[in-house]
Order: sequence, then C-alpha cells, then structure tokens
Amino acid sequence: MRSLALVGSLVVSLLFVVACGDDLAPPLDGGGDTGTPGSCEVPEELCGTRCINTQNDGRNCGGCGMECAAGSFCSAGVCSRSCPGGTMACGGSCADLATDRDHCGGCDNACAEDEACRGGACLCPEGYTECGGTCINPDGDMDNCGVCDRSCDADQICSMGMCTCAAGGRETECTDEVDDDCDGLVDCADPDCAEATRACMGICGTGAETCDGAGTWGVCEGGSGEAEICGDGIDQDCDGVDPRNPDPYEDNNSCSSCALLSPMTDPMLTINARFDSVDDGVDCFRFIADDGLSRERVQIDLTNIPEGHDYDVYLYRNFDDCVARNPLVSGVNTENADESLTYWERFALDDGGTYYIRVVRFRGHSCEMNYELSVDGLNPL
Repeated sequence: MRSLALVGSLVVSLLFVVACGDDLAPPLDGGGDTGTPGSCEVPEELCGTRCINTQNDGRNCGGCGMECAAGSFCSAGVCSRSCPGGTMACGGSCADLATDRDHCGGCDNACAEDEACRGGACLCPEGYTECGGTCINPDGDMDNCGVCDRSCDADQICSMGMCTCAAGGRETECTDEVDDDCDGLVDCADPDCAEATRACMGICGTGAETCDGAGTWGVCEGGSGEAEICGDGIDQDCDGVDPRNPDPYEDNNSCSSCALLSPMTDPMLTINARFDSVDDGVDCFRFIADDGLSRERVQIDLTNIPEGHDYDVYLYRNFDDCVARNPLVSGVNTENADESLTYWERFALDDGGTYYIRVVRFRGHSCEMNYELSVDGLNPL
C-alpha cells in the first residue's frame, strides 16, 4: 500500500511540474497592437486587449488562448515542430521576415502601428505615403492632398488627391477678393455677402456701407448727429466714437490671441460671448486636451445665436492649423441655426495638446445679445 501511495504522489508532482513549467511565458494577449472590438485587421483577432495574428502567434495559434507546447511553433494557425520554408522561428512563432509586422527583416523588429512590412522593411501600407513621419492617405488627407504639405482650404475637400470645393460651401469673407466657395462669384457679387458691411469714410469720419449681394456696396453712412447705435461702425452723433460693449474674452480676434477657456485639461463647460461690433468678426478660443486610454472625442456646440444673426464655428487641431485655416470639422449652417461639431480621436495616435476654436460672425452683431459655446473634450462618449 505504501508503494502505491508513493507512486500516486510522484504522478501528482509530475503533473504539477508540467502544468507550471511555462510560468514565465507572456500573457496570452501579449504582443500586437492595442485593439477594440472590430478594430483588428485580417488576419488579426482581438485577444484580450491586443490585436494578434493567430496564424503565427505561439500563444494564440489558430485562435485566442490556443498555446503551442514548448519546442513547437505556430505556422498557418497550426502548432508544428518545425517552421516551413520561407519562415524563421521567432520565439514561438514561424515568421515570414518579409511580411511579418512583428518580425520585419529580423526577429522582434516590430513596425510602427501605422506601418506595414513589405520586403523585410517597415513601410507605409499600399496606397499610403509618409509625410512628416506619419503614414497618410494622399487621396483624402486635407493637410497632404496628393503630395506632402499641400493643404486644402476650409471650404474645400481633398478628393482623389485634388483640393476641390466642398458641397454647400459659402463665401466666408466678403472683402478679401477671393472666391471662397468656388462658385465664380467674389465678395459682394456673391449672394452670401448680402447685408455684409465694410468700413468707409463718411460725414463724421469712419462709417459703414452695406453689400446688396449682387456686387454693389451701398451709400457710406458716416453719421448724421442722431442717436448713437452701439457697435454698428457708424458715429451717428458725430462725437468721434462708436461705443462698444466687448465680452470678457476680448481681444480674441486671431489665432495668436485665442482666449484660454480653462486651465484644466479636457474641460466640460459652456460660456456666453458676443460679437459687439461690425469690426468684431472672429472670436477665438483654445483648450487643452489630454489623450486617455479609451477612445475619446471632442464635442463643440454653438447655440442661442441671436435672431437675424448667422455664425459659423471651426475646430482646429493646433495653432498652425488655425493660422492656415485647416479645420478638423466645421459647422456652417445658414441663418441662426445651431451648430454641432464632433471630432473622434485618431486610432493609435496621441491626440492630446491644445485645440483651437474659431467662431466666425457671418452676419449680425449686438452689444447685448450673447451666443452660447459649449465645449466637451477630449472625453469618452
């Protein structure tokens, strides 16, 4: 009886050794790119939180958690004692060094997340090109349209590598001698500029004239000694001053003078601001975002636009894009319709930093009536 007990004890001990012999192996979801359901590219699968190529991963061979035994390798989703021709043993995997992103040109020589392995070198995927160290699609990239550093204007889209006018574009500037919406009508000749104003010299000095939307600027109204109207650019009472009532964020009319909305990162807030004068054409704001682990987005809402006014809103990734007028998203609804923008962060890239917002007055001003601007981001939905 003692002999049988001893044999049983040895069997249990051997089973324990076999079960624990590979306790130094990495977790089953080790390696690969960080993934979410539906984000992995074939032949990769989502194993835990990583995108894994189950065709050659020794710890997930043919499926998640299907680990090859010690001394064997994973090839074509099957555990084998040797690697087939054209591949090399790299850890527990049989890797094709010409195409394997984790072993490109040599074992453990991993390509960046936006690169593919071709001919044993880490390169941009087919149809993509490298611009500034990032793989981009030149057929649709607004900042690198067709070639690197060719930026499309805010009222254009990049299509098949060419900057073309976006459907529903508008004449956003009425005094710059540029056909902003590519309809062949420039500035005051475009109906979009109806009721737009520009400075002129009148009876009391600086006045304002109004566009009829058909190419003609009206009579310069430079003051007549009557009751003053705040911020209309006309010195009605001829006292040499057109009174104004700026909001607390002025002077914020350019990208270089954008008002910081909050010292905190990823703010969630709503402010009230106004265009108090015909000379106040842009309100610029900025906020700081911190890129977290989950997928996040920026949400911008422009609401309570006064009756008879028309404002547009643009979101920019950074200062340079703000200056170059290359928005991530824009809202250009007509009249005083609300604007709502949503920008989802890019996969596997750092979207933290300072974002810029430009609210552009297309029509209307008031020394009393405010609009509301709500900012939420960079935050999870």
